[in-house]
Amino acid sequence: MTTIIRKAVPEDALAMVAIKNQLPLNFADGSVSTGGFLLGTDAATYQEYIEEAYCLVAESEGCVVGFGIVFPDCLLRESEIWQKRYEVDWLIHLPDYESQLLCYFEQLAFLKGHRKAVLVLAYNLVKWLFDSGYSVLFTTTVNKPILNLAAIPFIKAVDGKKVGNIDEVYPVVGNINSDIYLVEAVLFYQKTQAHSLYSFFEDHTIAL
Repeated sequence: MTTIIRKAVPEDALAMVAIKNQLPLNFADGSVSTGGFLLGTDAATYQEYIEEAYCLVAESEGCVVGFGIVFPDCLLRESEIWQKRYEVDWLIHLPDYESQLLCYFEQLAFLKGHRKAVLVLAYNLVKWLFDSGYSVLFTTTVNKPILNLAAIPFIKAVDGKKVGNIDEVYPVVGNINSDIYLVEAVLFYQKTQAHSLYSFFEDHTIAL
């Protein structure tokens, strides 16, 4: 089964909503989500992300089965998460990074059964940004009230590191606790040059 990784187009917004609505999300029993889950975000917002952010989709047998969205530096600095940066329990000295060209992995979500494509899409999206001059990527993963593991395999594969933690209150859901991770371009390139990782990540059709 061939998976194509391509740039998202505005017509993909409805497919993104459909994927979001199918993702497992059960706060009652504290279950773990390996495919990801998304809070909020409607079709109009996805169209804005497609136009203003960096978005890739994974397509299998003519259907969109997953997507990733990264905010460029300008969107990150306008975002709510950036406004909350002083509320974070940082493990790094943030001012060392604030002057650099930054990006933020906003969403990564896939339907069940496409685990390999998750890593391949994430790799190509991050490589695309780092090739464009970005030096640092941040992302967050939810710990409580549910553990979201969708991005963790990719973060570990490219030597990403935990750099902070934040408590937030999210509409409807309530209290949220998230870890913040950082991936640096230099370490990303060093790690992915390993033959096994490179072969794994390149084993898909890429249409950028």
